[in-house]
Amino acid sequence: MSTRCNIKVTDGEDTLWFYRHSDGYPEGAMPLLKTFMEYVKSGAIRDNLSQACGWLIYLGAKEYGLHEPDIKIGFNGWKVGAIEPTIGQHGDIEYLYTIDLQKKTIETKSV
Repeated sequence: MSTRCNIKVTDGEDTLWFYRHSDGYPEGAMPLLKTFMEYVKSGAIRDNLSQACGWLIYLGAKEYGLHEPDIKIGFNGWKVGAIEPTIGQHGDIEYLYTIDLQKKTIETKSV
């Protein structure tokens, strides 16, 4: 069975949620999240919630090896990548990662 996780991204006021269906354990999820945070800390991407989180989805697509013009829309391309937007915490996760864009931190919690 896959190790699932949620990623909660906050800017201190608002929150966006993301779901990772597999490799959600720290050794699987943290490399992508650390890369994301390095980009935020360096100023390579903005640290506001909506603009930063677009890059989180992009990094998830890169992890799946999806790059233009390889991206396929439709049934065979049903999953954009490792990171998907969602509406809240899922009931089947084993880990919850909280990214605070204001503090520039990542917290890992076993659920």
